[in-house]
Amino acid sequence: MPPKKNDKGGVPKKAAKTIEDKSFGMKNKKGGAAQKQIAQMASSMKNGGSAEQKRKEAEKAAREREKKAAEDAKREAEMLLNKPAQIQKVPFGVDPKTVVCIFFKKGNCEKGKKCKFSHNLDDERKTEKRSLYTDTRKEEEEKKKAETSADWDEEKLRSVVLSKKGNQQTTTDKVCKFFIEAIEDGKYGWFWICPNGGDKCKYKHALPPGFILKTKEQRAAEKALMDKSPLKTLTLEDFLESERHKLTGTLTPVTPESFAKWKKERLDKKAAEEQAKKAKEATGRALFESGNWRTTEDDEDADDEDDSAWNLEKLRAETQALRDKKEEERLALLNGGTVPTLAPDAAPEASGS
Repeated sequence: MPPKKNDKGGVPKKAAKTIEDKSFGMKNKKGGAAQKQIAQMASSMKNGGSAEQKRKEAEKAAREREKKAAEDAKREAEMLLNKPAQIQKVPFGVDPKTVVCIFFKKGNCEKGKKCKFSHNLDDERKTEKRSLYTDTRKEEEEKKKAETSADWDEEKLRSVVLSKKGNQQTTTDKVCKFFIEAIEDGKYGWFWICPNGGDKCKYKHALPPGFILKTKEQRAAEKALMDKSPLKTLTLEDFLESERHKLTGTLTPVTPESFAKWKKERLDKKAAEEQAKKAKEATGRALFESGNWRTTEDDEDADDEDDSAWNLEKLRAETQALRDKKEEERLALLNGGTVPTLAPDAAPEASGS
């Protein structure tokens, strides 16, 4: 029985379907112009498409051939080295998708997506187990000692800073300058110790808000820029001269004489303030050590003695005056006379007159 002929004049079924898809929606398909256009499509598909499509297919085929040749060469090299074929096994009850394919790690797994093992290298880091026969603490410690902030990115730096539990009892919100310098110089690491007392440093050992870790290239560029800056070669004399020209108003020029006068007045004023402060804050102990308390007590005793002597003389005079007055009254009564009346301020006469 002879084979059936294609309805589209030898055009494959796939090509015929493509032609039908492209001619979908055309008006008057049975017309002469439409039939010519459809015939052109059919001949193009029969000849393998346009020149652009042929070029792309040729490039794709060439890449596939190169890839296959490279894989074959690698396989032959392994065979020449007498490497036996490896068979990957997993323990009973372990999901193969949690184990990384050993051929994928080498870059020559032929199964691709059909491989029952994992093709994700992160799974190996997640499921890696410690050996029970080796002590890795010393190795990890040496590795941490070798690590510094120069090898970390900003995220790693922040995680290490948060993981270190020292320096919790801070008394200020200021960030330790040694901490910042160690980070900027790339010296901060797992075993970094603060020169300001270690964990007893009162300043914070935490990154300030908005801190951006600069790379070595950025720091080198900034240093080169600073070296080229005119501020690098600016001397103190030049800086003072430039600032002096910015001053305005009536000012006194500084000369050796005016400076000596100003300094003397300043020292005298400071000495007077210190003396006044000491006098104001004098305590009993300071007074006792100075010996001024003796002079003060002597002066007070002398004043008390003067007051006592004056009061005693006055009392004696008043007592004598009263006695004289009473004697005159008694004599007057005996003689039958009247008692003389004296003015309050008049002094009594002597009884013998």
